Amino acid sequence: MKRKFLWALVAYAVLAALALGTLSDEPIRVWELNVRLRTGTLLILGLFALRTTLYFWRSRQSAHGSEPIDGSEPIEGRS
Repeated sequence: MKRKFLWALVAYAVLAALALGTLSDEPIRVWELNVRLRTGTLLILGLFALRTTLYFWRSRQSAHGSEPIDGSEPIEGRS
């Protein structure tokens, strides 16, 4: 599991480097906001990396049999 997590983070870093090198920094209109294309792409990649990190952290806690942070009972049949 740790190896997959590290490869995922490496993939996100490579995608971020490619986005920085290839995308222009032109603003695009999203609803009422002007968002720069490069900034928006990096923000989305960062959110995916955060989601992956939180999933990995949660999986490690449940694998070690730790109590949930909020004090609730663990869900049966879920790992």
